Amino acid sequence: MTEIIFELFFPIILLVLLLIILISGMNNEYKETELMDLDEFIIDWLLDHGQGHEMEKQFKRVKSEPTGKLYMPITYKGARFFMKLRATPNKISLINLILSFYIFYTSVMGSKGHSLNLFTEQPIFGSLFIITSLLVLGAGIIDGIDGAIARLSNTKSKSGAWFDNVIDRISDILMLVGLIPGNILILQNYGLDFSWVVWTNILLIHLYEYMRARHEGLGLHQVRPYIAERPMRVIILSTFFMIYGISSISVFFTNLINPALNVIWSISHPAVITWCILISQFTLFVIMVVCCIQLGNYSYKNLKRIEN
Repeated sequence: MTEIIFELFFPIILLVLLLIILISGMNNEYKETELMDLDEFIIDWLLDHGQGHEMEKQFKRVKSEPTGKLYMPITYKGARFFMKLRATPNKISLINLILSFYIFYTSVMGSKGHSLNLFTEQPIFGSLFIITSLLVLGAGIIDGIDGAIARLSNTKSKSGAWFDNVIDRISDILMLVGLIPGNILILQNYGLDFSWVVWTNILLIHLYEYMRARHEGLGLHQVRPYIAERPMRVIILSTFFMIYGISSISVFFTNLINPALNVIWSISHPAVITWCILISQFTLFVIMVVCCIQLGNYSYKNLKRIEN
């Protein structure tokens, strides 16, 4: 009974909540002022993220990286779009939370078919990971839009920043914990359960974010960016979820057209289903361990420098 409620009613409840959030934001109205351009937006973002030192150098670096070429323009344009819909930063944060619960739901449902027949039943469930991948990307973009709206509308606040950070940490958990209920992290042929990697990654992500927040609270406002930042985590998860989903849906359509043709997937599909998600988690694990050590070393040395 509980399983039926989750599978059928959980996504409907989330959809209703999403509609309520969107409709409730229609009463908000922004003052008609000239908005900052993209370059000004990036500079303000650098200042907010503790990278205001050597501004010219930092600005050129960001502009040359995927962050400045892709992520910033998308969040900038996304913020302007949602401002036209009268959405507030906190409403966007709540939308991000709803998307994160959908990520959790599709991960759980996609994992259900992991131990079923690889060429008949599994592809039906595994194809859901394409949706999971797109939701992860969407949540990653939405995560930047709430702050962008606050920046463009000049409504930045400490309470809003706190609320956004809390939602981000919940989202970090939901993006990963949906892999636990199924047996997608279990190598049955070897009797090995790697669910612990997911829990460890959740711990490391929160440790990394805590260390950065804590050293800022202690007066160290200069931040050195590492590859463990949230955009990279989103890219890793989204990429591997998409690989899993594409492999599954390819087998699904092949089976519909002519089941005999599934022989072309006889090697690649079992390999993807067995190793894809595991590789994503161990990739994330290595990155988080290295970056936690780097950030810890950077924070400790610079806090000692401030003391002296």
